[in-house]
Amino acid sequence: MQVTLGSTELRTLISILEKEIEWNSNIAVRVVTSPSAVAFYAAIPLNLHAFIAMPAKIGAGTPCDVITGGRDVVTLLSNSSGLIELDSLEPVAGVEGASLSDLPPSTGWQIPINAVASDVIPIINEAVSEFDRRSVGLGERGKADLAEEIWNRPGWGGLPVKVLYAAQRLNLIWDEPIKISAATCGPWKRLSTPRGQVFLHASGPVGRNRMRLVS
Repeated sequence: MQVTLGSTELRTLISILEKEIEWNSNIAVRVVTSPSAVAFYAAIPLNLHAFIAMPAKIGAGTPCDVITGGRDVVTLLSNSSGLIELDSLEPVAGVEGASLSDLPPSTGWQIPINAVASDVIPIINEAVSEFDRRSVGLGERGKADLAEEIWNRPGWGGLPVKVLYAAQRLNLIWDEPIKISAATCGPWKRLSTPRGQVFLHASGPVGRNRMRLVS
């Protein structure tokens, strides 16, 4: 299947996916199309998931739904001029791919809590500073326990700090008045930004679902 992306959407997508790879070099990405968009869903560190959807011109053929390597996606996008042949993506299996079989619902989300990114950036910065300060002299186990303590604290809108941190690290939010929202659907929590979404499943793995573009 051929998908056509605008130049701005293509650059933004490559930038975010590259940051995901910097965070986890073996990251897998689930690529799925709808009649008017292409979406990229990845299991990122801290037991979170990142979702990016871009408006696109979708060609004829069977809709795409494939789990593939993040590096392969970036290579394909980088070597294109906006016209992308998704059929060339090779499926991957194993742990990385399996982590993308449990996906959030597309409906049933509560009324969102709204804010702007510049309101939550200080929460992230304070958490990072605390970790840097308290981790001095700790071994790997001590650092892991400290990270668990700090990242799982309440942050904003019912979301733990790690969700906010992940959004900042992927450049989904930055210190400007960008509109963001938080919402809950059962055990799922969601941070929505203009560039994408970060999800947390509060109680571990759930049943297998087919990927759908989340609105």
